[in-house]
Amino acid sequence: MNDENQQSEDYFGAFGNNATQALAILMPVVDLALSAHETGDYQAFRNLMTDSLAARITPEGFQNAYKAIAPQLGPLISKRLVAAVNQAGNPRLLFVARYTNTSDDIVINITFANNAEAPLINDMWIE
Repeated sequence: MNDENQQSEDYFGAFGNNATQALAILMPVVDLALSAHETGDYQAFRNLMTDSLAARITPEGFQNAYKAIAPQLGPLISKRLVAAVNQAGNPRLLFVARYTNTSDDIVINITFANNAEAPLINDMWIE
């Protein structure tokens, strides 16, 4: 394996030079997005996403995912950032989370658009 291509530090793009700077900006958006997902509030989630993501997640699709996933997970207990990686020039935050209705570790991937003035979510997966 070629170590020259390996990034040794977390990647936060335009949102800060280090975790302290970037997470002060990004974590409030993460918390709002997860809350909107947990409560099924599409409009709150829509306010946090890029137009590109909004084109892929319709209100109906969001509600269907909410109804299918939220009861299985229950409320969020905790989340831990495990990495911040470069995804095509955009910062992707990877979390391991715990929810009340499952003993499984849940992986959350949230990618922010690096070119946005305010942090906007360009992709989000909970699995």
